[in-house]
Amino acid sequence: MTTANAPQNRTRPIALAAWSATEVILRHSQAALARIDLTQPQWWALNTVVRSEQGLTREEVRAVAVPYGMGPEAIVHAADALAHRGWLGMDADGRLTLTEQGHEGLTTATEHMDRVHAEFLGDITEEEYAAAVSVLRRITDNLAQEPS
Repeated sequence: MTTANAPQNRTRPIALAAWSATEVILRHSQAALARIDLTQPQWWALNTVVRSEQGLTREEVRAVAVPYGMGPEAIVHAADALAHRGWLGMDADGRLTLTEQGHEGLTTATEHMDRVHAEFLGDITEEEYAAAVSVLRRITDNLAQEPS
């Protein structure tokens, strides 16, 4: 970066840049998932359930933090849709786990989302990506602190 560009970059509101990035990443991600007939909440539900060795109850799924202001019902409805589709099964204790179809679907979705991730990174290095995430987290932490 040249010194001449520094003031211009400093005056662009970070919230605008972060919001613009969020919108375009979400649109791109959601479009990629839609091509395989999956919604973003369904993607989250699959990833949440697969990480649990014993599966999760609907209440445990509901307790998962859902981003973008969607609320806890979004992921529960997604899990219900996945169960109806045969990607999640429920055992006698009411625990949801991935079925064979669910594992196959998750593999396909992961391949799509890996491509999405590579597309939005483009020529951005891992170090640049890590720095951007670090700065945004620090800003979030700074603003989350109670004012003195």
